[in-house]
Amino acid sequence: MKVSTRTVSAVLLAGLCGSLLFPCSATAQQNKKNAKKGATEQKAYADAPLHLLQPAYEFHYGPLTEESIKKDLDRVFDYLEQTTPAKIVDRITGEEITDYSKIDGNSILKRGQYGLTGYEWGVTYSGMLRTAEVTGDSRYADYTYERVKLIGESYPYFKKVFEETGSTGLRATVNPQALDDGGAVCAAMVKASLANPALKPSLRAAMDNYFNFVMYKEYRLPDGLLARIRPHRNSVWLDDMYMGIPVMAYMGKLSQTERGDLTQKYYSEAVRQIKLFKERMWVPEKNLFRHGYVEAMSEHPAFFWGRANGWAMLTMCDVLDALPENYAGREEIIDLLRLHIKGVAALQSGKGFWHQLLDRNDSYLETSATAIFTYCIAHAINKGWIDAMAYGPVAQLGWEAVATQINEQGQVENTCVGTGMGFDPAFYYYRPVNVYAAHGYGPTLLAGAEMIALIKNKYPRMNDSAVMYYNQDPHGKGAIFKVGGPQQAAGESRQEGKPVVFLIGDSTCKNGRGTGDGGQWGWGSFFGEYIDSDKATVENHAVGGLSSRTFYTGGNWANVLSGLRKGDFVIIQFGHNDGGSLNTGRARASIKGSDDTVERVVMEKDGSSQDVYTFGRYIRMFVRQAKHRGAIPVVLSHTPANRWQGEKSIARCTDTYAKWSKEVAEQEGVLYIDLNDLSAQECEKMGKSAAQKEIFVDSVHTTEKGARMNCEALIKGLKAAGAPLVEYAK
Repeated sequence: MKVSTRTVSAVLLAGLCGSLLFPCSATAQQNKKNAKKGATEQKAYADAPLHLLQPAYEFHYGPLTEESIKKDLDRVFDYLEQTTPAKIVDRITGEEITDYSKIDGNSILKRGQYGLTGYEWGVTYSGMLRTAEVTGDSRYADYTYERVKLIGESYPYFKKVFEETGSTGLRATVNPQALDDGGAVCAAMVKASLANPALKPSLRAAMDNYFNFVMYKEYRLPDGLLARIRPHRNSVWLDDMYMGIPVMAYMGKLSQTERGDLTQKYYSEAVRQIKLFKERMWVPEKNLFRHGYVEAMSEHPAFFWGRANGWAMLTMCDVLDALPENYAGREEIIDLLRLHIKGVAALQSGKGFWHQLLDRNDSYLETSATAIFTYCIAHAINKGWIDAMAYGPVAQLGWEAVATQINEQGQVENTCVGTGMGFDPAFYYYRPVNVYAAHGYGPTLLAGAEMIALIKNKYPRMNDSAVMYYNQDPHGKGAIFKVGGPQQAAGESRQEGKPVVFLIGDSTCKNGRGTGDGGQWGWGSFFGEYIDSDKATVENHAVGGLSSRTFYTGGNWANVLSGLRKGDFVIIQFGHNDGGSLNTGRARASIKGSDDTVERVVMEKDGSSQDVYTFGRYIRMFVRQAKHRGAIPVVLSHTPANRWQGEKSIARCTDTYAKWSKEVAEQEGVLYIDLNDLSAQECEKMGKSAAQKEIFVDSVHTTEKGARMNCEALIKGLKAAGAPLVEYAK
């Protein structure tokens, strides 16, 4: 390896700084990781400037798509649709009862994996409604409508059985004994009635029965705060914010067309309850709620259970959705929500999850709380209550975490089971998790739906390898900030189970915006026409004016690399812009050759220093890093220039960039296509005069006909070489 003397001291300094910047334990862990990667994979990383090394995320990190989120939600939906039947049956014979007048003491809701009347399913019904609203997929709303209608229409008959026998197969609806029995399901019924008014008559009796218990029969402290008599008398559970308060606000909304006095009464009580919970449960030093409060205790247990804080945050979001814009106390709730989000966001783990006990990092990472926080943060952004730039990435990282817990069957994993109030950390640390803990499904639906709404309303983009959210679209849909202008976020076109063909290069592959401005076209604008769109998609990430060096250092390659998946293809074509100065003017040149020469230069524009490699080494880095991701690279020579040797022959540049491209391809064992020669042959068949008129616009750029000619020459070369990509060609 040839290294200029200007580089040696800088390399030594960089090595020293590296050892000082990373703690020994972190270094040891990284070394262990690298050792496992193997020598070949380490070489791929060793070829990259350190600031461009790709993080080894254990999950997807990058732009989200509506399609990817919806696929996750659909798996959950399909699982729940199959495992939660909407039927009434005879518990002895198993026969379905469709004539509700025949309901008797043996009649029950058909058992599935999850109960249809539990508070957890109230959240699920709400999640289904929100998903339908955001995606337009009516199956989700129908899921809720079918089940709440079943409950509502059968309620009078189950009630009659209860009045006659003292028992019933619909106990929680007919004879609620706790907030858990009715508040969340009733709130979902109200939401369903507001979304589909035709349901209201069939649901109203059941809703009134539920609400009568919440509003007038639930145990309370002397000042009216919703409370329980367990585990000690006059205990307050943070969970009960969600079990009792949203239904008050939504019943207020439902009663607007009925009795204005009740509307104000219900709204006022919802606001009052939030204030009462804040008085006893809010811990301002942490911007969190404690889980429990016991009136007789002088010091109250200060355990910040994740899901309970989720219920509190979800309560504020629901109440704000129901309250009129200028209602008294609304701004106070928004202020509390903002503080709560601030406190919770600060405790998010690096994997996107929140812990079972939020402020204790040695407690396990838990799914349902993570999903609730994701929904609430995304919802607060969509409503304009908090800043998208500050909290959009937090919500996205939360969804990425939740998505990893949706298994192939559609179950939501690592959800804490039902949990009472505890007085020691071990109680929370060792609560079991289970896919049959129903608490995970509604929050997951809510989170996914709200993330779809968020990416529709705001503008998530990658900037300097980090996810950013923008309030206004800075460069148009799919824009990403890179040298050479806005670029499409890599992988946006991906279809489930199908590869993406990524094109990287200069203006001969994509000129300007790729729309033929000035009559100039790149061949990449037409390459997709030769690929079967049912088998693969094509993304043209080439940028006019860039060289192999500036495509790499400017972040364009980092964008492509972030979108690469196993089985993808990367077609690499550079050479036209790699000459010139290393550090003055456009400063885009690479060093001539294909060896490992590196030279450190001082950039004229800003005085910064930069390591510059050979043309071949940049191509090699593209190849190795693509292979490391499981993609299949194809190296091309650059297209022929409009430089003729006499009247019949075009100069091939076989001793420079075409040669170095070929050398790298052979050394790395990847396919090389001499596009320069293949296209030059076609031009020579036409003759100089015709080619200059029909193919070229100037010394390098081509007309549409010329671009298509280059494209067809490439396809011809791929077929002749038996390239794997041919399998996806038309």
